[in-house]
Amino acid sequence: MLSKRHGNILLIGLGGLGSAAAMALSGQGLARLRVADADTVALSNLPRQSLYSLGELGHLKVEAGSRFLTGLDPGLVIEPLPARLETVEAIADAARGMDLIIDATDNFPTRFAANDAALATGIPLVHGAATAWRGQLMTILPGETACLRCLFGGPPETAGGTCLDQGILAPLAAEIGWRMALEAASLVAGREASCQNRLLTVEIQSGRRRWIPLRRREQCPLCSPRPSPPGPPPLPVAPLPHPPEKTPGPTP
Repeated sequence: MLSKRHGNILLIGLGGLGSAAAMALSGQGLARLRVADADTVALSNLPRQSLYSLGELGHLKVEAGSRFLTGLDPGLVIEPLPARLETVEAIADAARGMDLIIDATDNFPTRFAANDAALATGIPLVHGAATAWRGQLMTILPGETACLRCLFGGPPETAGGTCLDQGILAPLAAEIGWRMALEAASLVAGREASCQNRLLTVEIQSGRRRWIPLRRREQCPLCSPRPSPPGPPPLPVAPLPHPPEKTPGPTP
């Protein structure tokens, strides 16, 4: 643990990814962790959401999670926010005074809202997503690196590809969550994160991990250095898409 605490992080979502990220951040010298989630603990959460136990069924996740994290790291200031942050405005407001945002949510509209709020406020964002066997991770530095819209354009038109309809394996949630925490800890400490301008994809069943180089898209409506010319809207994308095989990055 660092002798002097520093860094303030907004963590959106205390499900599988958020639980793992919060646990990994505790004891690392972080000053303040603001956790946002409106859900309560359900029995189906317990296999992959390590902050909760049977005795906390029905309790708000932010309250149960705060108690657990305080037990791990009493010096960490936990700010529970029992709210569902789903809009750019709500996320930007919740991120006031924060140095970094971690998006551990489980749906596409909120992920893109977090991306847009980060670019609007200039606050770095660590994005992670996972469903079934596959997960992905990238770090967004506003004005410097590619953003989520550079890569995918926008959320898919259909609402499929979420944990609710596809499920998620506990080891996958743990890996993506812990990697998100490592990215956040590096940025808070002033070091370069491993997923800046790179997308990490994880296939937990095969054990395959790929690093795909990224760059800012000139036609991106948010982070392009110049206004985009008018044109057709981006094509919808499939949930957690695989980049083409011809562009694999080196295996770490």
